[in-house]
Amino acid sequence: MFHDDSPASRYLGFWESVFSGVAELPGGWNESLGELDLQSLWFAGEFGSEFTTTDGRRIAVRDFGVWNHAAGPDFTGCAVQCGNETLRGSIELDPDVRDWERHGHGANPAYEDVVLHLFTHAPEARVFTRTAAHREVHQVQLKPEMLKETARPRHLAEARLGRCSTPLKEMNEFAVISLVEAAAQYRLRRKSQKLQALANIHGREQAVYQSLAAALGYRNNQRPFIVLAQRLPLKMMLKLDAAEREALLFGVSGFMEGVRYEDTQPDTRAYLRGLWAEWWKRREAFANWLGVPAQPRWVIAGTRPGNHPQRRTGALSVLLGEWKHVSSLLRDAKSWCRKTLSTALLHLEHPYWSHHYTLLADPASKPLALIGGTRVQEILANVAYPLLIPESPKLWEEYKELPAMLDNQKVRRAALRLFGENERGVLFQKRLFQQQGLLQIYEDYCLEDDSACEECPFPEKLKEWRAEEAVTA
Repeated sequence: MFHDDSPASRYLGFWESVFSGVAELPGGWNESLGELDLQSLWFAGEFGSEFTTTDGRRIAVRDFGVWNHAAGPDFTGCAVQCGNETLRGSIELDPDVRDWERHGHGANPAYEDVVLHLFTHAPEARVFTRTAAHREVHQVQLKPEMLKETARPRHLAEARLGRCSTPLKEMNEFAVISLVEAAAQYRLRRKSQKLQALANIHGREQAVYQSLAAALGYRNNQRPFIVLAQRLPLKMMLKLDAAEREALLFGVSGFMEGVRYEDTQPDTRAYLRGLWAEWWKRREAFANWLGVPAQPRWVIAGTRPGNHPQRRTGALSVLLGEWKHVSSLLRDAKSWCRKTLSTALLHLEHPYWSHHYTLLADPASKPLALIGGTRVQEILANVAYPLLIPESPKLWEEYKELPAMLDNQKVRRAALRLFGENERGVLFQKRLFQQQGLLQIYEDYCLEDDSACEECPFPEKLKEWRAEEAVTA
């Protein structure tokens, strides 16, 4: 599958050759211009990219980063040039400079990497921006005259169009397809190598167990779930009965420590009594893993109720109860059946977690899937196929038939950067492998570039890819 002349190898060589509005507002701001509008204008570059800070320094924004819709700074993954120094981190935009302290950012560790604080209003007396570690943050006051005459707020501005959009538009469809497929295959190879390295150290089943736990963690909680699976290894967990396994998972995760009985519903109290009946016997043995900073650092803010890590921990306990069946479906390529594995995962049930989002929430109005269709797709993409395709290369064709995962903001951002509003941006998101290919290209080039696209080598490299395709056509 991953031989030297494979598309994945070709993509690797391709990559390695590079890296070894609003109308004028005289006299002040339009009062109807809200914070979201300001963020949209900033992200679209309508204020420009070079500024003078409040203390007179020249500063240039080389990468506007990603518009963060979750908790934390407004824009993450940014690059700011100050003199000869490139500062990487986040950017915060507030209507008033005093909002930094009013909103508690100065005491919040999540804002520690902020490198630029933007604001539109300020009192006469100087107000400084400092992080929890007392580091002073560069400040820029945005003014109406900075806005371009054609500036308009665009609330859905998830990414700006890159220079690569022009050569991509000029390439024939076959050449673009081959590029995206090669990038997808390269991404899959990297996942396979990582999984194989883990299997070489801890054994195949433990590697699968950790990888499944990571997939249950969704985007924000993959690392805490890996820690949980490392601390409670498969061999140990399979020696316990279901009640013991579940108590250990919830005990070591720390989810039971802060829950007061009086804050819970009657069915939750009964469930917690069962967990504590087993956990109190073992709690002392695991005491070193409890409390900060030893406990997994779960991310709750911005997490959808259905993806809450408490529900996912319940799903992991059920998965362990069905381990013999589930692992047999991933034992080797001969045993593989995508439909059988998908059905097994979709039909997992739990007497409590099939009806609750969290330990403190009211019961759901209807049954909840422990592992939904999107999670199954994630498991197929990140565990099953990376594990089995090296053993059976023909599964690559089956992998290519997987439908795209829904609600993937990263993919939409990548498509907007590469294709803009061109219909190809939609066409290349219909299959899972296409999404994976777009993500790989975006990560390899867009996220590695801090020159606001000006110095990115990808547009020039595309000419080479197009020329090679013309020769082989």
